[in-house]
Amino acid sequence: MNSQHDPYLVTVKRSFDEQRILKRKERLELQKNNKKKDSYFSKRVDLNKILDLPEGIGEIVFFIFFIFIPYSVGLVFAFIVRLDMRCFDANFNQFLFFWTIGYEFLATILLTFLIQQAFIYRRSSS
Repeated sequence: MNSQHDPYLVTVKRSFDEQRILKRKERLELQKNNKKKDSYFSKRVDLNKILDLPEGIGEIVFFIFFIFIPYSVGLVFAFIVRLDMRCFDANFNQFLFFWTIGYEFLATILLTFLIQQAFIYRRSSS
């Protein structure tokens, strides 16, 4: 007797398979819920994934960005507020002044962004 084409037997096998699948899903959900969830501040950030650079060049590029970007932002900020440099004495280091202004401006923006992301961060279930 060929039982492969018996519709009742196929239906029973299918219902048993569905029950096993449901039990497996329930177990996985319990495991996911019991698993320790990571907080926003414990996430690992890999800067090499942000910029895909060769290993020897990555540190150099980040150092150049660390110097150039705050200095550029400081210059733009000083230009926007129309800073008069004549009020400073002649021995004044303008590069360090503009870099500091840009660095503080970027740090404020970055910290504001991080705090905002921490408030809206939802713990992933994976």
